[in-house]
Amino acid sequence: MGETGHPELDCGIAAWDNDVYGNHRILVRVIAAAPAVAAELPWRRHDPHPEAVDLVVLAPSGRRIRNVVRTEATADRGRIVFEPVEGPGAYAVHYLPYAHTGNPHYPQSEYRRPTSTAHPAWVQRCGLRAPEAWQALPRAEAFRYEAASAVDSFAPLGFAATAAETAALTAAHHGEPFLLFAEDRAHPLAPAAYIPARWALTGPFAPFKGTACRGEFYALQTGVHAVRPLTGVRAEIRGLPFPVRVLTQGGTDARGEIFEKDIAIPEGRLRSLWFGIDVPTDAVPGAYEGEIAVRADGAPERTLPVLISVGEDAVEEHGAGDPARLARLRWLDSTLGQDDEVVPPFTPVEVRGRQLAILGRTVELGADGLPAGITSAFTSGVTRADGPPRPLLASPVTFTVGRPLAYGPLTVDLAGPARARWHTEATGDGLRLRTEGELEADGFLRIRTTVEAPADTELDVTLDVPVRAEATPFAMGLGLRGQVCPESYDWSWRTAVHNQDALWLGGPSAGVQLSLRDEHYARPLNTNYYREKPLLTPRSWAGDGDGGIRLRTADGARTLTAYSGTLHLAAGESRCFELRLLLTPFKPIEPGRQLAERYFHAYADPAEIAAYGANVVNLHHATPPNPYINDPLLAADALRAYTEDAHREGIRVKVYDTVRELTRRTPELPVLASLGDEVIAPGPGGGHAWLREHLGDGYVPGWVAPDIGDVAVVTSGDSRWHNSYVCAVGRLRRHVGVDGLYLDDVAFDRTTMKRVRKVLAAAGDTAPLIDLHSCNQYREADGFASSANLYAELMPYTDRLWLGELFDYEGTDPAYWLVEISGIPFGLMGEMLEGGGNPWRGLVFGMTARAPMTDVRPLWQAFDQLGLVQAEMTGWWAEDLPVRTGRDDVLATSWRGPGLAVTAIASWAEGPTEAVLTDGSGDPVAAYAPEIAGFQPERHFAAGEPVPVEPGRGWLLRVE
Repeated sequence: MGETGHPELDCGIAAWDNDVYGNHRILVRVIAAAPAVAAELPWRRHDPHPEAVDLVVLAPSGRRIRNVVRTEATADRGRIVFEPVEGPGAYAVHYLPYAHTGNPHYPQSEYRRPTSTAHPAWVQRCGLRAPEAWQALPRAEAFRYEAASAVDSFAPLGFAATAAETAALTAAHHGEPFLLFAEDRAHPLAPAAYIPARWALTGPFAPFKGTACRGEFYALQTGVHAVRPLTGVRAEIRGLPFPVRVLTQGGTDARGEIFEKDIAIPEGRLRSLWFGIDVPTDAVPGAYEGEIAVRADGAPERTLPVLISVGEDAVEEHGAGDPARLARLRWLDSTLGQDDEVVPPFTPVEVRGRQLAILGRTVELGADGLPAGITSAFTSGVTRADGPPRPLLASPVTFTVGRPLAYGPLTVDLAGPARARWHTEATGDGLRLRTEGELEADGFLRIRTTVEAPADTELDVTLDVPVRAEATPFAMGLGLRGQVCPESYDWSWRTAVHNQDALWLGGPSAGVQLSLRDEHYARPLNTNYYREKPLLTPRSWAGDGDGGIRLRTADGARTLTAYSGTLHLAAGESRCFELRLLLTPFKPIEPGRQLAERYFHAYADPAEIAAYGANVVNLHHATPPNPYINDPLLAADALRAYTEDAHREGIRVKVYDTVRELTRRTPELPVLASLGDEVIAPGPGGGHAWLREHLGDGYVPGWVAPDIGDVAVVTSGDSRWHNSYVCAVGRLRRHVGVDGLYLDDVAFDRTTMKRVRKVLAAAGDTAPLIDLHSCNQYREADGFASSANLYAELMPYTDRLWLGELFDYEGTDPAYWLVEISGIPFGLMGEMLEGGGNPWRGLVFGMTARAPMTDVRPLWQAFDQLGLVQAEMTGWWAEDLPVRTGRDDVLATSWRGPGLAVTAIASWAEGPTEAVLTDGSGDPVAAYAPEIAGFQPERHFAAGEPVPVEPGRGWLLRVE
């Protein structure tokens, strides 16, 4: 059997049209010509219904044989009769043919149903209607299994033991509650409802022998087959002089917290438990003996011997440079970047009594630990953070429970340069409250109040957040798209269909996003997958179904009120009310940098990109240097060579890499699947045929790149894979030399985003670049969540936004552009995508489109000729505008510098209109429009002369 894993057949790889015939076949050898031959196919399948799947027989020339009769199809074997139309030779039996339907990037596979193709006369002539006919026919012997590619192959562990072999195995170990099988890292096994034939023939409890290098994180697995249902499964490796981790039993989560997992294995199922052995670099070469021990509730411990031979060779970074070693599993428990150090451009948190100061913002705490005041010092143009402080709150935030509370002292301290924390306690009639808060340097403010009831009680919780109406002209979230803030609004919890738990209120220079959670919060899926894992409705804020949120405006204040309705707490019960505030903007915008960085979104030779005029390339997946989605290290050598070529051309390289989905090419994928639903998001299964054949069921199908055959599965929104991702990003920076990341609809939270920023900054000599792209998620499939609201928590550590796919650039107003697309209220600037965007409207926000899909070179050239990169920008949203149009529906953004005054204007008027340009004093000004190909013709406008503006269009003018 050897490495093939199949007891009866040799195994290999071959090429054929797998979209027609499927990914698997068995070759049978016909010895002599005959009207019909019989073949037994020891396919050892694990798909649930072999009898319901068709098969196709091809002659040696590749011609399909129609005269085929199937007489048996079980999981163990198939029996067929066919006409060997080309005489002696090797005939191929394709036994899992499928068809992919729907969107090629999100296909659904259906296995072809059995179809009778044999001619009745041939069936009659060969006597195939008799039950004993198969036995009497000449035999075509099966001799080889082949897969369409190495990644498709079932070898060596994908061939199931037969029912008889499994029964014999359990009978030989009668009374054992479970059987143990150890296996090398080279053959990881996902959870299975079968015992691999390779293991059945070797037998359980056999000694394991492995070879490791010095300095290596050596991974190995133990398959546990549950003869009866198992709970409380625990494992360990004893006797080795090296540190050992049991990766399956828990570890360190994405926030640095230690956790343990309860492991249960249903009867008849097999699960791999994974271990990681940290072999020191200075380990003495030689053989080291130990044992794997596994136990379960109510079951005796069972062991098997382990022999690890350590060789002379040493590896760097624990062997992470070779993904096939599975040494990257060491990253699962990494705490890299888990600290309270400051990330530029943010400044350390300053504590002055109850006042906390961060970049451009201050928070004054009340005695209850809630914000009594919030101010912003960002200028109205959002280009600096040193303006006069302006209050955001109209009065203190309050949290009431329907009865008086007596608060104890408030304690405030620093947890690190980038975080301050505080706590206080309160008591009331039959209640105890504990409030804990923290403020981070980026503007993230979290307050968690736990309400405990020593005796049965009822209470009605209300949170009031009053903000100044003047400071909060816009709103976004809780079903409101980016818009002018309504005077009143009511909202209720519907998390099953609405990805909504947050509302942003603000303006460009001051704002706050408020989100409500409890201790059961779990990050949902996004981007087409929301309904597979929606938000959990918070039991505290939503109460018993009567909770909700209302917004009311009166006397210059907007009050956002979250109410629980009547809550019934039993004695000893508690409810957790978590309030998260993101204080916006996070940092000043950088218009000069925005215009100077010229992006190229396509794979091309770096010399070609430089000739185009770009200086940054976003290298997407499904390209030669980055072929497989979200695991660019699989092509590290090619990516490094490309990056070095680009750097010689003066081009920075950013690589597509997130954790939302994971390619089937990732060697660790079966290991991650063995962790249950920790890393691989649970779901309906289906999708591409490869997923069905290798992951079974219970997953969410991901993106497929059909041109290179890449298939992905969706990961969960929060898992240890985020730890691995942070380490992988650091290695990309250190060893490959990439300059940053292009993020596409991110599946991780602000903690991971912050860590990513830290490791990128620490590993390179230049500031990293991080871009965030999002498809418009205000859609039914995504739970009607505005992308800017969904990703606001990531924006402090992002450099540029591409909120562009499926966004409407024509039928939306300036408020929508400002809040939902531009990023400016959050301290960022963005670019356009869908249909090339609207270049005139985009320019008043400093945005262009995606090259080379849209030719933006004429605008780049205009930026250079007019000197905009070195100029100071004043957006139309600022208070002191240097140029005005005299119209609310024609907006003007200006750039000024020594001897320089340039203005971009764009119209949102319904029809053709005219604008008369004036300076800040109201005096008319003359203007000159240089010719810009595809954008505007050359034209002069005298002072006071109306500038004609077509609907949805505008001008870029030098003001004279």
